[in-house]
Amino acid sequence: MIRKLALLFVFLATLSMVYAFPYHLNKRAANFGQCQGLPPSSKATVISNVTLSPDPPKAGSNLEVKGSATTETNIDKDDLFFFVMFDTNNNALFVPEPFNICAKTECPTTTFNFDENYDLSTVPSLPEDFLVAIVIAPNLTDPLAAKACGEALFPEQ
Repeated sequence: MIRKLALLFVFLATLSMVYAFPYHLNKRAANFGQCQGLPPSSKATVISNVTLSPDPPKAGSNLEVKGSATTETNIDKDDLFFFVMFDTNNNALFVPEPFNICAKTECPTTTFNFDENYDLSTVPSLPEDFLVAIVIAPNLTDPLAAKACGEALFPEQ
């Protein structure tokens, strides 16, 4: 009888572990990489050290964005920090006001640590596939002016 109970316990423990695996496999984490929209001649470094909370972002919630960027050229008084969310057709979903990096760190510098909070309550819903990008540049109109850029696609593909 004790052997049967022990065998039943082992079987149930194994079964519960098997059912727990899909939860861990489906847990997404943003993987930031090179921005696809930059021309090949761009000298922008890749911002890859980024964490989002919640991950993936959820419409109607607060989003915390933490990370760091290192550039090959100095970040100076004209450089701004842009955080943008686009759908896969490049339609803007969320574009908060950029801020001057030198207002938050001593410039000139080649490194910048960021910890920003964004209120996504104005975003009623997010499509199934969307893009999050972080750019350090004086503007978004000249892709060659970008000093650093990183993007993540949701869901991950």
